[in-house]
Amino acid sequence: MGRTVRLQICEACAELFPARQVVDGKTRSLYGRRQCLSCCAYGTRYAGEPQPPVATMRPRAVSGRDEWFFRSLNAVLALLSPRRAPVLARTGVAVFGFSLLLPMFVSGMVAHPTAQVIVAATTDVQLTTAYDLPRLPEPVARSRIVALTPEPTPQPTPVRTAALPIEITAVPAAASGSVVTVSWYGPGFYENRLPCWQWLKAQGLPIQFLPDTWGVAHKSLPCGTMVTLTHGANSVTVPVVDRGPYIAGREFDLSPQVKAELGCTDLCTVVMQIR
Repeated sequence: MGRTVRLQICEACAELFPARQVVDGKTRSLYGRRQCLSCCAYGTRYAGEPQPPVATMRPRAVSGRDEWFFRSLNAVLALLSPRRAPVLARTGVAVFGFSLLLPMFVSGMVAHPTAQVIVAATTDVQLTTAYDLPRLPEPVARSRIVALTPEPTPQPTPVRTAALPIEITAVPAAASGSVVTVSWYGPGFYENRLPCWQWLKAQGLPIQFLPDTWGVAHKSLPCGTMVTLTHGANSVTVPVVDRGPYIAGREFDLSPQVKAELGCTDLCTVVMQIR
């Protein structure tokens, strides 16, 4: 929907013309204009319209009611001009020096009491009453308190009893090896470099602990030692690739794959044989 444009009547040719037209590539507002652009070009006055009088500058009046204000303002501006900067600086230094010397002049004009008056005032003061210190009380003999030493309480004599022998039942060893307790480890140790990484690298195996690592951990056996573990009907031969476990009573730590091959639980008993 287009915008409604107001139409006006030209007083010269009595023709209608829109109140908004494009002049020199720009949209111009012609509201209130009495003649169209055909009769009177844009930016010119109407024919026959009286010209406004030209304003002429009147000379400034001489000494008026507020002349003192303007004179003072001109004097301050002249004082603050760049040409007067050295004079202003010297004036400030002079005022500062005078402010330092003013207290000395004022103190010299104030009357001070003489030394004779001060001496007279001090000599007239006399002590009317003598102040005696109170006498110290007579020392009183105090009885000496002697601490009583408690007699030692006799300790009961320990009665020695013969130690009862403790029967130790040894775990029977299997015909083909030793019976040991093993555990397993896995999550939390993945991607860690194994202590036996040099042996693994020489064998072309990964040197990090992975879910499919084939090996066990032992505290002292050399790296690469082959160990046969038997649990029930399952038996595997694995190398030593890690160190541990560091819990008393446990001999090996199994990797997840070895644990699955043996069918062990979290903690189980196996028959160990070193190859």
